[in-house]
Amino acid sequence: MDTNRLIFGTGVSSSKDYDGLKQVIRAAVESRILAFDTAPSYGTEEVLGRILKELSDEMVIDRESLFIQTKIDAWQMQESDGNISKYVESAMKKLGVDYIDSLLIHWPVPEYFNTTWESFVKLRRAGAVRKIGVCNVRLRHLKQFAAFDYVPDIIQIERNPLRTCGKEIDFCLEHGIEVQAYSPLCKMDERLRDSGILKKVSQKNGKSLGQTVLRWHIDTGVTPVFTSTKPQRVGEYAGIFDFKLSDEDICKISSLNIDYKMYLESMLCPGL
Repeated sequence: MDTNRLIFGTGVSSSKDYDGLKQVIRAAVESRILAFDTAPSYGTEEVLGRILKELSDEMVIDRESLFIQTKIDAWQMQESDGNISKYVESAMKKLGVDYIDSLLIHWPVPEYFNTTWESFVKLRRAGAVRKIGVCNVRLRHLKQFAAFDYVPDIIQIERNPLRTCGKEIDFCLEHGIEVQAYSPLCKMDERLRDSGILKKVSQKNGKSLGQTVLRWHIDTGVTPVFTSTKPQRVGEYAGIFDFKLSDEDICKISSLNIDYKMYLESMLCPGL
């Protein structure tokens, strides 16, 4: 059971206080979800690091079993003109680690992107970061990586059955780039919650709508980054590794695509 194909996120809709976050992270660890996503703008790096240290000691989890991912935000790119190593050092201190498993550019702001990416590559080669990547990209951004010496190991994009990102997924699968989906359940938009297709597929497999959507991500080659404030929900979402969707069911769910996007990007991400 590869529950590391699920990443627990500590983003906008997650609990920010110690007690609340520890409850859901404990539920994740108990479900063998050992991958965690954060960012400076989430305000959870320090509390996440503290909780993971406590749970690692309590439950005897070695560092190599954990996957800890954080980001460089746009303001950090601007403030340092792309020379972001000091922010990475700060993040490692907050997280209580001596390396970061994955470091992502949160928004590919054009003015500072090239210098930032060069810093990322240097950090990866030095061993401070094991994987590097970028969030909130479209196909036009991915094609431009041909001009760089090093392409992303990972991209993280908003993706769900209402926004399937077929072109981006195909490009990444062809070029060996891992894809992560944030907001993978689209906050259970009513068009998903009330979907006859999702209900039928879920009933056939004896799973909830959320479990079905998360399994759809995995069966289409994508790692979902989910968040919840409810420990029982975390356990529910971990229960998706005892079934697979048929090709027909995947096609039906993908047919819900309307290129709907919850988070507008024009101000933060005008394009490379």
